Amino acid sequence: NVPGITLGVGFFHDRNEDKFMLDGVTYYPVQKRYQGGWGKIEQRLFSKLYDRNPHKVKQVIKDFNPDVIHLFGTESGMVDVLGLTNIPVIVHLQGLVRPYLSAWFPKGMSQHSILRSSTIRSLLFRRGYLFEYNLFKKRAEREDWAIQQAHYFFGRTSWDKGYIELLKSEYTYFHCEEVLRPVFSNFHWEIPKNDCFRIVTVINPQVYKGLEMILETANILKKLKRLKFEWRVIGFDKDNEILPIFEKATKLNAAANDVVICGAKTGESLIEELLNANLFIHPSHIDNSPNSVCEAMLLGMPIIAGNVGGISSLITHQVDGILYNSYDPYELAMKILGANQKPLDMAKLGGNARLRAKRRHDNLLITETVIQAYEKVTKKKPSRMSFDNKVTNIH
Repeated sequence: NVPGITLGVGFFHDRNEDKFMLDGVTYYPVQKRYQGGWGKIEQRLFSKLYDRNPHKVKQVIKDFNPDVIHLFGTESGMVDVLGLTNIPVIVHLQGLVRPYLSAWFPKGMSQHSILRSSTIRSLLFRRGYLFEYNLFKKRAEREDWAIQQAHYFFGRTSWDKGYIELLKSEYTYFHCEEVLRPVFSNFHWEIPKNDCFRIVTVINPQVYKGLEMILETANILKKLKRLKFEWRVIGFDKDNEILPIFEKATKLNAAANDVVICGAKTGESLIEELLNANLFIHPSHIDNSPNSVCEAMLLGMPIIAGNVGGISSLITHQVDGILYNSYDPYELAMKILGANQKPLDMAKLGGNARLRAKRRHDNLLITETVIQAYEKVTKKKPSRMSFDNKVTNIH
């Protein structure tokens, strides 16, 4: 809580519910489109974007009447707010849909290969990754419009700033880091005493997140027989369709190559997994500033990550982590073997990563940055303790 700021939060919800207050914050559930049986059928048949409700968003703005709107991300239909009001809107860049779309299919993968590997059930019900790709293309078009409409941006990497600069000649960009879950500050990674070299990866079940790199790299290491390892993948269950799609595409079985799919984990159970690992690997083929990498850095873990998107703004190669070509499993295998051979050097990189992450994710500095941005866009310059503005956060 910041004295003098009144906060309202709008968010998409499956049901039509009234606003409510909690701890001094006003929450506005915004019902998604295409709810109910026939609505969902229509949405799936025509791959329509369901995360929109401009009428309700306009009602939220009218009811709360904010001085500034803080819009989180360009991925969802909340970007409609940019065409609904003259109130200043700061777009807080998260992922970038258009660049993500260009990296959607890893090498050797296509819409056809996804189609061949999809289950009959997912095709009948028009679910799964082929239809998600179609939705993603529509989100990219919506993002193109949103970026052209917006003037103010929060970002945190040279990549996201460069992308805005590529598309717009006039804009205002505020460098603003992300607040991480506080619990990660309470733990500190140390070299674990494992019977085998344990690798951990935390990724969402998306096609572009590099699951094929995990399978291919693990297979290379397995064949070499120079390292006894276990590669633990956190973020999705074994029954998720993403696993058989990539096992079929690569002709590699996860379990046979010592890759363990661990499901989703949160809080201290996730931290326990990270602390018990020798190495954190982020194999994604595109990303801006993934929280999983930032949280591993805050723990002080040694990290290897694909040099894509905004990752090089998070990690300096051979200073606080290691970067590699995200499409080269042989290079990644080399880096893993090197990490095993030089654990103390890797621990030093992890220590540097922790120091960097603590500076980068300082909550007070981030709060100061946000408030200064609010002051600039509202043309108000009061003292911090008397900042009498109303802010709507739109997610």
